[in-house]
Amino acid sequence: MIDFGSLIGAKQEEVVYDLEKFYGALDVKGTHTEPRPAQREAMRALTERSGQKDSVLKVSTGAGKTTVGLLYLYGYMRVTGEPVVFLCPTSQLIDQVLEEAARLGIPAKAYLGGETYPPQECARGDAVMVCTYEKLFNARSTFANPKVNLVPHAIVLDDAHAGVENIRKQFTLTVTGEAYNRLIEVLAPCCSNYHRTKWMDVESGDPGALLEVPHWIWTDSYQEIQQILHGYAAEQNFIFVWPYLSGILPLCRCVISGTKLEISPEVLPTEQVRAYAQAEHRLFMSATLADDSLLTRELGVSAAAASDPILPPSDRGLGERMILAPSLIDPELDRAYVMDLCADLSKTHNVVVLTSSGQLAEDWVAKGATYFKDDNFAEGVRRLKNPGSGTRFAVFAQRFDGVDLPDDACRVLVIDGTPYGAGLIDKVDSTMSVTPGGVRNRTIFRIEQGMGRPVRSHADFAVVLLAGQDLTTYVGRKDVLGAMTHDSRNQINLCIELADMVRKSSGGKPDAAIRQVIGQCLNRDPGWKKYYNAKVRDVAKKNPEIAVATIELAEQERRAHVMASNNMSADAKPLLQKAIHTAKLTGDELGIHLQRLSRITYLSDVVEAMAIQQAARENNVTLAIPPSLPRKPAMPGAKTVAEKVCVWFGKFANPNAAVIEAQRIANALDLNQKSKKVEAALMRLGEALGAEASRPDEEFSDGPDGLWFWGPRALVIEAKNENLKTLHKKDSGQLHDSMQWSQTNYPVFAERFESLVVAKVTAVDHDANYPPQTRVLTQAGCTALGVALVQFMQKLAQLGPVFASPEFVLEEMYKFKLHPDQFFGTYTVSLS
Repeated sequence: MIDFGSLIGAKQEEVVYDLEKFYGALDVKGTHTEPRPAQREAMRALTERSGQKDSVLKVSTGAGKTTVGLLYLYGYMRVTGEPVVFLCPTSQLIDQVLEEAARLGIPAKAYLGGETYPPQECARGDAVMVCTYEKLFNARSTFANPKVNLVPHAIVLDDAHAGVENIRKQFTLTVTGEAYNRLIEVLAPCCSNYHRTKWMDVESGDPGALLEVPHWIWTDSYQEIQQILHGYAAEQNFIFVWPYLSGILPLCRCVISGTKLEISPEVLPTEQVRAYAQAEHRLFMSATLADDSLLTRELGVSAAAASDPILPPSDRGLGERMILAPSLIDPELDRAYVMDLCADLSKTHNVVVLTSSGQLAEDWVAKGATYFKDDNFAEGVRRLKNPGSGTRFAVFAQRFDGVDLPDDACRVLVIDGTPYGAGLIDKVDSTMSVTPGGVRNRTIFRIEQGMGRPVRSHADFAVVLLAGQDLTTYVGRKDVLGAMTHDSRNQINLCIELADMVRKSSGGKPDAAIRQVIGQCLNRDPGWKKYYNAKVRDVAKKNPEIAVATIELAEQERRAHVMASNNMSADAKPLLQKAIHTAKLTGDELGIHLQRLSRITYLSDVVEAMAIQQAARENNVTLAIPPSLPRKPAMPGAKTVAEKVCVWFGKFANPNAAVIEAQRIANALDLNQKSKKVEAALMRLGEALGAEASRPDEEFSDGPDGLWFWGPRALVIEAKNENLKTLHKKDSGQLHDSMQWSQTNYPVFAERFESLVVAKVTAVDHDANYPPQTRVLTQAGCTALGVALVQFMQKLAQLGPVFASPEFVLEEMYKFKLHPDQFFGTYTVSLS
């Protein structure tokens, strides 16, 4: 019999939030009897900050952050008795978190997609709820279901960098079919007037066409667009996104291709997600996050928390990774070589390939790899972890995070191609030189995440191969290296050193040298381990520099967007304007932030918004041109051709990366492709040769296809490579118009402009009237130019950037017949 009377007046012992004490009281398994030093440091820091809403924890992969995250939630669950949630980027990671919770003795349950009600233990606050980001953040989340209506007391966002991408997908609407066609009709008059040629590509149905709708056109049309889209609100691809966007369309970006369009907020309105925004405590955990402002801008993390992350001093850093870029050793060791090499390595070791598209993944299947697509991704991971499965060579597409492949599950990892992202907005942003909080940082996150897939602890090791000239060139850029985390930057720098050592030791046999050095890592050569430790592990670990000003700007930008979404754009404008001024931005980055300010200002002051957009465009020529801005490129600078070549060459941390980029340009000078691609290749060629190259027709929907200010020459270029037999009368008329446009906009150069046609043919129709002395760059000329450019860059690479002075470069340009004075006579022919 229960003696209820004895229970009267009994006081429940007060539970104090102390993670170390909680850990000591858990019924942990034998593998977890004692926390690691870095874990203990994180526990203490989180205990001290237990009153804060937001905390940021940065700790290396394999250092035990899952344990710390679970304990963080367990503590709040014990103190308050309220629900807590652990968010994972993928369903596969849910299982890993549950396994870790079981080892710790912390009760935890999964809340899976498709389930309406959470486990009762979780709703009562007796067990940690574990689910994906999608489960919490979609617009029809069961957390917001009136029958559930759950606001967790505390949330852990694991792999927060990957979480940002997952959350942005929940706020991004892709429109196709009938809805797409109706929006095209609405936008056609203004967009066609804004950029005639790009809109022609869109209307032709070209899936590769891309046009970002200028924000003033989008805002002026948004009510009609809103009405159209609302009619599709019940469709499958709308119901999980449209409720988020319906009220904030003017604050969204829209990018259109020939087959679909994409709408996504400039800043994620996560304040709309009650279960996230109203949680009392939030912990953002990351192993690779160099851009601290991202969490503030996109997820609303307080500037104070982002500026003061928890960095356990005892964190031992990443596991051992031998990163090799074969094309840095020898440009001939291209992607095809890496594929053959991996086919051989897979006979003795597990090889995993991460590609940026399904199309690239299919190429690996031909070499013997098994392609695990989205629906069987988890099965692929299980088979790699099972030595008896027979799977030793696997490829995944667009899976740069959420794949844990420790130890023998993956000893050789390949990253194939630069992972810019598959969205239309990602593709537009990838053309910009810098996007604050944008594509460069997202791309670096994906690369760092990808490189971390096979090394899941400090004791783990793997070889990482970088395939594809685009990726090798990308990681070879100094600005990209500078944006990486300290550990990743050290390992990439080691990759560059290794490339140089292997090249020097190859004795003319680079393939054998690469296989030997890979073997030294995989077979645990003591010399390699000692060298790696000296170069990476024994280097004093530096705490990352916190860009406080950037974080504060991100906080004010987010605040301004929240105000604008609440019809307070007039108040939001001076707030953001002051923040931009305080941050002391310049150039491209200033331009992008001014365009964002212009978008908000347009909601309350159209005239002022266009003045701001004008300033944005003057700082960054990749941005939209307001109606009042003259449509012409900037005047050429004062640097000589040789000085400009030195600047171009100096962008690369490794000279061979410049050779690879030259080879990519040479390969792109193929007149059998669409003229737009040829135009882009000619612009890249001009930049490498020291010209101030631009594409006026692409940028301004007016003027020539290409314009080069190149030393004494000023070239007006028209790409007519799609003409199969002759050059036509209308082509000659277009070239006359382009010459006139150039002379009108650049009167100083009026007497120097020369006309150049890029074409497969030289014959002209009898009624065509081309400008006098017009020259033709044929496929033969393009090929010769490409060869000379590669050889020229190889010569510079042999000597290195120290000796690549303007005087030397000028001398070598003459030797390789790449000086402007030699161009027409060497590479072009007359009309016939």
